[in-house]
Amino acid sequence: MNFFRQIYYEMKHQKMMTWVSISGTALSIFLVMALFMTDQVKSVEISPESNRHRILIAQNLEVGGNNALGSTSGINKELIDQLYLNLDGVEKVSYVYAFPWKKIINLRGKDPVSVHPKRVDNEFWNIYDFRFIDGKPFDQADIDNQVRKVIISRSIARQLFGEDNVAGRDVEIDYIAYTVCGVVEDVSPLLKSTYAQIYIPYKPGVSNEEFFGDASMVLLMKEGVDPQHIKTQVENRYKTINAGLTDRGQELVYHLQPYTSQEMAMFFGSNNSPDVEAHDKKMWIFYTVLILLPAINLSSMTRSRLRHRVSEIGVRRAFGAKKSSIVLQMFGENLLITIFGGIIGLLLSVIFVMTASHLLFCNGDLFTSSLEIINARPTFGMLFKWQTFFIALLYCLILNILSATIPSWQASRVAPAVAITKSR
Repeated sequence: MNFFRQIYYEMKHQKMMTWVSISGTALSIFLVMALFMTDQVKSVEISPESNRHRILIAQNLEVGGNNALGSTSGINKELIDQLYLNLDGVEKVSYVYAFPWKKIINLRGKDPVSVHPKRVDNEFWNIYDFRFIDGKPFDQADIDNQVRKVIISRSIARQLFGEDNVAGRDVEIDYIAYTVCGVVEDVSPLLKSTYAQIYIPYKPGVSNEEFFGDASMVLLMKEGVDPQHIKTQVENRYKTINAGLTDRGQELVYHLQPYTSQEMAMFFGSNNSPDVEAHDKKMWIFYTVLILLPAINLSSMTRSRLRHRVSEIGVRRAFGAKKSSIVLQMFGENLLITIFGGIIGLLLSVIFVMTASHLLFCNGDLFTSSLEIINARPTFGMLFKWQTFFIALLYCLILNILSATIPSWQASRVAPAVAITKSR
């Protein structure tokens, strides 16, 4: 208890230096955690994408070679089956319409509403954990029989009907009658694999193109399977297909498909491969710079604080205080400062990322841009996990060690007589 009282006493009597140190720490934590959380949102596991670590996305196709055909996001049904069906380690697959577009939904006698749709098959609901407020998903029989059913989000249900429980009621989509079979909780536009306002049954159609079509695929890996195991199988299938295209001067270009959630969060287009290693290297450089620069500044502040306490250290050493106890106290003082500053910085970073998300995330695209998507904000649950807290705490500890080690070690080595003399 005396140890903490001593720390409190010293901090209280050096208010200016203490608050400057706290402010510097808070700014450093703020910058690091804002950067970390912005990157984390792209791969955080939260409903309905709670299994992101097990999900791979099969989309994009480039046909190169001397007779190149170009590239697209959608793949022919027959080809996507050749590439991605019956892979070892895959538990479920789902077909999803590959292209973004908009539709009009309305009730007779009411103004139409422009919505973002997603066309999916019945397995989509078994891969992602949507929360149904009312009704249930459409099934395979509905898709095979081309039954006009639709699942709508809670916000659309309230906008159209003024309530949530609307399963069984009719709406018009592009002025064609559909029956609402379910209502789901709203999905954040930041979760691009699952975000939509309405969900329509989808079955990949027959394409006149040999390679290109309208299908993409979601693959759910079995628990514990390494994504690279799936990618290796797909790469071999690319090689097999390309062996038959050599005489035609064409080649299906393998771009590390299918993509993990982390890779999907990186913008790379259909003609390039995602480079996770380069991305991680860049992030580590940012983190290192944001650790070292404030650590150097805080070290200078710590050294300045200790200059005012030379005589105290000398007296304590003269009365038999061990070097280790002096170093421990300096570490304790610095640790309290970094933790206090860290808490402030962490809170500021959460508030900043939640309120300024339009500056940090590129949420719109050419076909579906709207204020709702462009201004989408991450939820608190997306930003703050216990992992986030412990990373901030670890950063505080590292910052404390880097900024306090040299000053406290130097202070403890000053001879008592020299210390007392210098203070006069």
